[in-house]
Amino acid sequence: MHRARALHFSLALLALGATPLWQVQSAAARPERIRAGHSYYSDTSESNGLVQDIGAERNYEEVYQAYSYYEAVYDETERVATFREYRQGEVLRTETYRYAADGSLVERVVQRPGHRPEVTTLPARGDAADGGADR
Repeated sequence: MHRARALHFSLALLALGATPLWQVQSAAARPERIRAGHSYYSDTSESNGLVQDIGAERNYEEVYQAYSYYEAVYDETERVATFREYRQGEVLRTETYRYAADGSLVERVVQRPGHRPEVTTLPARGDAADGGADR
């Protein structure tokens, strides 16, 4: 019975700590120094809502040897501006992001070779609040 309680306690601690641990890992995975307009590479990727980002930064020579790898280009405020997924050196998809003045995502364009661009348009935060008040 003591083992069962210990197991339940351990699982409860794990459940409580899972979200903050994930957030810390995500923040730490980004490149340490980000220069706007420069490419950064990784063999892992992470999703933050509709925005894709790279995992732990690797140099290009390391990731190019991998079957799949990812590239991110950041803007002046260190937000992902462009994200690319590669397989065996070929681009599988390119995602570009546009942000509102408040930093919220307002547009995501996903391009895959041989396909039409997929455009997702979101209202700016101020627009969403205003639109909801009128209904």
